[in-house]
Amino acid sequence: MSYLSRREGRYHYRRRFPLPVAELLGRSEYRKALGTADRAEALRLARQVSVEFDRICSEALAPVANDLVERGASVPVDPRAVLASLQAVVERVTLRAVTDMAPGAKLVTRSWQTELDWQKRAYSMAAQGMPPPGMEAVHPLESMAAVRALEALERGEPPTLGAGIPSPVEAPVEPVSQQGDRRSAQQFAEALDGYCERVSAGRVGIMRKLCNDVLRWPSTPAQQVQRIMAYAEGKLDGGGKASSVHTQAAGLITILREVPGWDGISLPKQGAVARAIRAGGALQKNARDPMPLAVVAQVQAALDARGDAVDAAAMRLLVRYGVRPLELLSEGPAALTMREDIVGNREQVFQAGLSGAKNAASRRDLPVAAEDVALFNLVLSGFGDGSTAERGRQRVTRLSRAVSAALLKIPNLKGQLSLYSARHTAADLLRAAGASDAEVGGILGHTQAGNKHTGVYGGTAPLTRQRELLARVRELLDKQNTLQAG
Repeated sequence: MSYLSRREGRYHYRRRFPLPVAELLGRSEYRKALGTADRAEALRLARQVSVEFDRICSEALAPVANDLVERGASVPVDPRAVLASLQAVVERVTLRAVTDMAPGAKLVTRSWQTELDWQKRAYSMAAQGMPPPGMEAVHPLESMAAVRALEALERGEPPTLGAGIPSPVEAPVEPVSQQGDRRSAQQFAEALDGYCERVSAGRVGIMRKLCNDVLRWPSTPAQQVQRIMAYAEGKLDGGGKASSVHTQAAGLITILREVPGWDGISLPKQGAVARAIRAGGALQKNARDPMPLAVVAQVQAALDARGDAVDAAAMRLLVRYGVRPLELLSEGPAALTMREDIVGNREQVFQAGLSGAKNAASRRDLPVAAEDVALFNLVLSGFGDGSTAERGRQRVTRLSRAVSAALLKIPNLKGQLSLYSARHTAADLLRAAGASDAEVGGILGHTQAGNKHTGVYGGTAPLTRQRELLARVRELLDKQNTLQAG
């Protein structure tokens, strides 16, 4: 992520501080003018400013880390010593927390509530074997006792010092199969390479960086899930969108399932962070409701009235063929070509996913109706002889804004609709035309479970069934347009 924004033609660096840092600094966002209108130069400067941003965060958190070091304890070797030290741990964290609550207390953080929250998080991470930076290793049992004491103090029920030990927090127990299933960085690298061969170059860069930032090796599945959840919690606390966090967490889990024997790895279902991640997935789903056909007609009429023939043609093709907006708007004329199948039949097709495919299945041939050839030529001619991902994203953004503007003018609109909703409309139309889920997935470019490679672009099987289904979709749309006109 570049964290660039543009104002009055010049670029600025804007980035939200993580919540703990924001509380320490008293401001939520870091801003810096880059003094250039050139995007390439702005990206170079943004990398330099990111180093400065990280330094500010590190310096802000350094006093907290040092404070935790002073309170930490080395990991005892003798089990009896661990049990004997529990009461001392409880007394230490309790007395310190009570002191922090006193009016006028000099705190590293801005309030005693924040201070208490920091301690709980630090000891919770230490209990899972992942102490935060700057905190010495503490025995998990001591960490769990400390967390339980702090939680009791928050409820106004401080433990009676010197008269017993609070029951420790129950530690999450890893399944036996996962405790010993430890994999190396080399094993993961091989699995990651296999994943990257099936996705677009842009997604490769995003996911490789995310894996490098979040995952650590060697590791067990349970340890990686803990790291993903800790990363997700940090992103949510820093103001990240739940839908984006869901996408990142789900993407990491998808890649980890590529590791042989790890196909059963999944995110937990309990806990506030887990619920927030699942809610983010629900938000994504709701934001992609299918666009009702009556609404499609109104949006199409609004685009026609704007006078932009390319955008109007693109909207018609998105509904008729169910392609992703970027698949259509980032291709040049070469994507419309003649295809000869295995039995010698020749027909005109649109090569979806020709460049920048999302996955292997998204590279597919879609038979083009004769009536739509002119529309494809109009849309694809926007690139001349080539295509670029950046130019494609710009075209998608332009069309998306036009569709959103048209949707805003429709009264009593139900659902959260957008340009992408046209693809979901096409999926429902294909089902109405009698397509099976596998046939819908084949046309839309979805990988089918247990059949990941049969949809790869370049096959020469006849497209008779796809042509029949897409023709039926056109009939359903034409019927709706006739009813609308009547």
